[in-house]
Amino acid sequence: MGRWGKFITFEGIDGSGKSTLISAIKERLLKKGIKEEKILITKEPGGTDFAELLRDVLAKKVDREPLAELFALLSARYDHTKRKIIPALREGKIVICDRYSDSTFAYQVFGKGLEYYLVTHLNKIASLKLKPDLTILIDLDPKIALERLKDKRDHYESLGLEFFERVRYGYLALAKRAKKRIKVIDGSRSFEDVLNDAWFYVESLIFGEE
Repeated sequence: MGRWGKFITFEGIDGSGKSTLISAIKERLLKKGIKEEKILITKEPGGTDFAELLRDVLAKKVDREPLAELFALLSARYDHTKRKIIPALREGKIVICDRYSDSTFAYQVFGKGLEYYLVTHLNKIASLKLKPDLTILIDLDPKIALERLKDKRDHYESLGLEFFERVRYGYLALAKRAKKRIKVIDGSRSFEDVLNDAWFYVESLIFGEE
């Protein structure tokens, strides 16, 4: 069995450009000689058939209790982590995930007001205590993010400016508590600048040990 892989997550409010950035990071990894089969790109909620079903439900614009929403998110995370992320890491793969536990704290604790220690306890179960090796946080003014999303809004994206301001504050608070793991990048700059900054951290993690 090879060495344990690397787990990298990308975080940020909706509209921050995570998906495009992840695709560009994958291309740079391929150019550096990493084989495609050694890279797993995944997302949350999602990543498995069961988690994708829950993602579809969560995206619907229906009223729901924050705690019920949390249970759905964490059910998806447990299935995703156990059946997809951990097996890939055991195979020595680089796992890049669009959102993970930090999103839950930013959205459900800071955004929707759930109790921090309750979410911490439940998330440890759902994540099997797995933590990312590196988290790239794309920080962006919610006004800019919502403008980007004006033609595409699901349940979360329709919650309004004040909600996303709380979520952004939550992300930045988390980053202050985990400076070694969470790297904050200014998402208001050009895509090339954002990509170069993100690549610096990814490259240091993946190739710094060689």
